[in-house]
Amino acid sequence: MVVKGFIFLLLSFAVISYFIPVENKNKKDSKEDIALLTFTDSTMYTLTPTSMNRVIYAKKVLRYENKDVMHDGALTLKAKDKDNKEITDILYSDVIIKRADDFKFLNNVKYKRDDYITLNTDELLYNAKTKIATNTLPFDGTYFNNYIKGENIYLDLNKYHMKANNAHFEVEVEKN
Repeated sequence: MVVKGFIFLLLSFAVISYFIPVENKNKKDSKEDIALLTFTDSTMYTLTPTSMNRVIYAKKVLRYENKDVMHDGALTLKAKDKDNKEITDILYSDVIIKRADDFKFLNNVKYKRDDYITLNTDELLYNAKTKIATNTLPFDGTYFNNYIKGENIYLDLNKYHMKANNAHFEVEVEKN
């Protein structure tokens, strides 16, 4: 009788435990959270057969399987305009996230083109293939020593075209 009771108790325990949900503590994304490589004070160059067109500086770089995360970094882009003059674009940021050809600049982003355009914002998205930069946050800056302020900027670095929503442009007029 005691054996039958014990077997019945084991059977009821097995049936009850079958229906209790079990949590999987191993996350599928846990592999992505671990940095594969870590660099400090690094400089990365992008070379073409004819020139060096992109340089990335960063205080700390974490390389994951699908992305690179850079802290306190700068991206320098070198190109030529339609008059064949050298143009240098520099993007500074506290955090840069790179996935394939897409760069996401976050926190204290500063964009500078030579000595005539500067922009300040907290977010900038840049595609290296299309050479187009956009953002969804307010920005301010200067254009040939004139003040500019707005939201949702669109910069086409191929055509040197810039547009924004709610743009406010203050032109400094020289008095003679």
